[in-house]
Amino acid sequence: MFGIILIIVLAVVVLGGVLVNHIGNSIISKLNYVNDQDVQKVAESDLPEEAIQEVSTEEAGGKLVSSEELNQIQKKMQKVDDTVQNADDENTYTLLLAGVDRRDKSWNGNSDSMMLVTLNYAKKRVSIISLMRDTYVAIPDVGYAKLNNAYARGGGPLLCDTISENYNINLTDYAAVDFEDMITIVDALGGVDLEWTAAEIKVANGYMMDMCNMLGREDEDHSLPEEDGVYHCDGIQTVAYARNRYVGNSDYARTERQRYVISQIINEVKNMSITEVTSFVTDVLPLITTNIKTSRIWELMGDASEILTDYSIVEDRVPYDGMYEIIYVDGQDMLVPEWEDTITQMHETMYGDGSISDNSDNDRDNRLLNNSTINDDYYELLTEMASEAEAHGTARTSGTVTGQTGSGD
Repeated sequence: MFGIILIIVLAVVVLGGVLVNHIGNSIISKLNYVNDQDVQKVAESDLPEEAIQEVSTEEAGGKLVSSEELNQIQKKMQKVDDTVQNADDENTYTLLLAGVDRRDKSWNGNSDSMMLVTLNYAKKRVSIISLMRDTYVAIPDVGYAKLNNAYARGGGPLLCDTISENYNINLTDYAAVDFEDMITIVDALGGVDLEWTAAEIKVANGYMMDMCNMLGREDEDHSLPEEDGVYHCDGIQTVAYARNRYVGNSDYARTERQRYVISQIINEVKNMSITEVTSFVTDVLPLITTNIKTSRIWELMGDASEILTDYSIVEDRVPYDGMYEIIYVDGQDMLVPEWEDTITQMHETMYGDGSISDNSDNDRDNRLLNNSTINDDYYELLTEMASEAEAHGTARTSGTVTGQTGSGD
């Protein structure tokens, strides 16, 4: 349910120059480091029910494909390695940031939010590319499934292997949090400034109520007035903002919100004092699950000052607008990119000239305009919830998504 971004590792990179002299290994060691060899793969039969959310053929938005059509899609995916050359990433470092969807820590969770952060030392550029959770991929030793299911089946290592093989990149390192940890991280930071539309607030207030009910908090302490504006947001408000997929272009617009949160977090971190940095990092590092070795962290810290002052930042989202189709397979809607063109564009952003796509959510000048309308899925959800409440004789709050249990929301 909680596909939330992980931002703290990028912040640590930015703060590296301060950390080198004032925190050191004693603080770095607080990271929840997990050796890849200790991460066990999970059989599908051992996953909880919420790991795979199926929709009926009536609810499906994708094309129902035949066995032959699906076979052709898979064959085309297998040929990508032969048609798209792996990029020379000698002068780059790529890290996967994952926000996992789970209500408890009894399983890995689905990685409903995934971002590739690439440091291009030769080009002095940082690229942040969101990967859509519903992308149809080949998971090594598992089979074909949604990209987000790789984390559920084998944690960060399997997800890195899946992304490496499907997108033709060299990826070994990851860092992950779940939604409750993300709330704690933002609160430890002291909150962030976010610019909202009234439509975004209307939907997010429902998410806030839902999270407060789960965490035993008073939702009145977090709800916002339904008016356009900039608000200094706490952890629950920020997570509700990043979870919202009912305003603008659904899941696609949600990835832009998540990248926007990253930029605002960095702005907050840059203005912190050494004392504040020490306290912040000490509090939040234990919340991060990662396989990044200490030696690599020290290397990133050594580059942090230059990254902060000299590097440009570019953002994008994959699949790209107009370069994918939606299919309905195994009871789920999945996105099938035009792999060759998609990987070529990704490599340009990460390794080449830094160009980005014409995705609608890349239009930052019109971001507020594009996110001023609540989409139809929201009202359909409210209707379904009202029907369920009536059937069970329970009351729901009109106009919110409180009580929503759909995966990835």
